[in-house]
Amino acid sequence: MLSLQALALALVSLSFVSGQSQYGENQRTLDQDSEEVQQAFFQPIDDIELLGPAFTRPETIPSNFPEGQDGPTPQRELEYFVRTIAERNEYMTYREADFKSEEGRSFPYVVLSKQATNGTLESGSGKLRVWLQAAIHGDEPAGDQALMSFLGLLDANATYADYLLDRMDILMLHRYNPDGVSYFQRTLATNFDPNRDSIKLARQQTRDIKTLFNSWSPHISGDMHEFGATSTYGEGNLVHSSDALFSAAKNLNIHPDIRKLSEDLFATSIGQGLEEAGFRWQPYITGGSSEDEDVIRLNEAGSDARIGRNAIGLSQTISFLFETRGIYLADQEFQRRTACGLTMITSLLEAAASNYEQVYSTMTSAIEDFISSDDDIVVTDSPTIEMREYPFVNTDTVTIVRPTVEFASTTPTNANLTRLRPEAYLIPRAWADIAERLRIYGLEVQELEYAYQGPVEALNVTSSTLGETRYEGAVLQTVETRTVNREISLPPGSFWVSTQQKNIGLAFNALEPENIDSYVTFGIIPLEENDEYPIFRVMG
Repeated sequence: MLSLQALALALVSLSFVSGQSQYGENQRTLDQDSEEVQQAFFQPIDDIELLGPAFTRPETIPSNFPEGQDGPTPQRELEYFVRTIAERNEYMTYREADFKSEEGRSFPYVVLSKQATNGTLESGSGKLRVWLQAAIHGDEPAGDQALMSFLGLLDANATYADYLLDRMDILMLHRYNPDGVSYFQRTLATNFDPNRDSIKLARQQTRDIKTLFNSWSPHISGDMHEFGATSTYGEGNLVHSSDALFSAAKNLNIHPDIRKLSEDLFATSIGQGLEEAGFRWQPYITGGSSEDEDVIRLNEAGSDARIGRNAIGLSQTISFLFETRGIYLADQEFQRRTACGLTMITSLLEAAASNYEQVYSTMTSAIEDFISSDDDIVVTDSPTIEMREYPFVNTDTVTIVRPTVEFASTTPTNANLTRLRPEAYLIPRAWADIAERLRIYGLEVQELEYAYQGPVEALNVTSSTLGETRYEGAVLQTVETRTVNREISLPPGSFWVSTQQKNIGLAFNALEPENIDSYVTFGIIPLEENDEYPIFRVMG
């Protein structure tokens, strides 16, 4: 069975690769649809009015957007647009985060609520809390344009805004990666991929945004992206026919009721909303095949916690990745792409609003149950390999075809290695940087006033394998361990992390060394064969 670690390693080319980048201006090569393909399948959806700045103020679009050298909305225009709308709506509060990007750019965000707010809400407000973000990758412009268009929609339609905000409060971070947008490149200014940094927290910008996210503590999240429109499959003549690819969080350490609600209610509603608006969609996938292979191999969105979708889900949140067909296209088909992104946002929120009581009660009870649960934790998992038809555009015949592909399904994944849930993790004070990462996850970490002495489960490394390439500067390590029960003595100032916490699923992925996103995997805690892992499990 193909492991999800193998799938994750196959995606290295989507992230920072040493030697293939420079400082800034790492734009992709333009590769647009042919006029025939565009005319046949990707015409504008005129019934959807777009009220983002690229459509209401087209004179502000940089002249080199059509060449794929800039996005359509500069930072100053985004700030003006969001601030202006917020100032004329009593329920909108415009704010700037108290931190800056790597190059010193601001992070404006807007809070939508019928109650007074300083950027956070009391957890007992009785409403759903929603977090919407875009432009974590700076060269995917339909993402933040769709989110700005959603803000414009609420401004223009008070009845619709009133309907949603009777049931929810919303925080919108329109531009997660302003430096990347400025350079029209995927990555941060430092060339780290911010959507692969949710566990290792290599960059301060990631840490700051995660802290803001945890202060909001949403029930529902949407993350706006674009995918490779003209990436080829098969013999090089097949490209995506779907306007949208989307996925819920897949990690099995998310409460099963939250995962079920995500798939059965929300994914179904989003798909229906897209179809009713005239869009084509599929579950989010990656992968492809070379011309000498007999079958196309596609991988459904995985469970790895380094990805924002799963990291957000591991805070026991309904978490969706929304992708529109836009990378490599520059301004081509931009109206359709933005309208598609807007449709996914409205479909998500309308499903939440129209099923408010079910969603709120399910989330409340699932979170309470997760906190008190003694179910095993899932350390590693794998997909189910199946054969299914998958739609593409054949660029030779300009038709939609449905070849049979090998599909690695992750709905759901299959648990491989499981482990008893400990009462707590015990961290020596020498590893204070690990404790700090866990606090950024939104976890309560207790610093012990007195020395600790008592029984623990220790994990000893029985095998270790290093990857053959670097991933964001790290050579990934795969380990196997065996459990040893022993007494341990640790000095005052060591750390106790109770597992009876809402966000503890993030720690399960970071602290269990066999996990594909653990601190051992990324070399944050370096180990060799026969070493004892210096994070200990206290069993109840």
